Amino acid sequence: MDTNEFGLKIKELFNKSANASKKVLNKAGEKAQDLSDKGMKKITIHQLETKRDCKYEELGLKLSQMLLEGASVNTENQEDLAILLALQDEIKELSSQISTISAEFQS
Repeated sequence: MDTNEFGLKIKELFNKSANASKKVLNKAGEKAQDLSDKGMKKITIHQLETKRDCKYEELGLKLSQMLLEGASVNTENQEDLAILLALQDEIKELSSQISTISAEFQS
């Protein structure tokens, strides 16, 4: 084997090694991005669950306050009923967002 052949063999070996390294680094980058995305989804889900829990608390406090003040919760008391229904809608919306993100997380 002369020097030219040896040089070509070395060059070919380095090219194969570089290509293999690129593939490994690309796969590692994709995996890191996937883990980052999943982490962000978990954080978002937790934040939404916390907000939803606060709304449940707010709903319970409002209802309790109304009952302690002697109010009856019925369709005749439109102002209080509107507040309760708005809180209920917020809870439903937060639950829907949690479900959507959880479904994305599972896929």
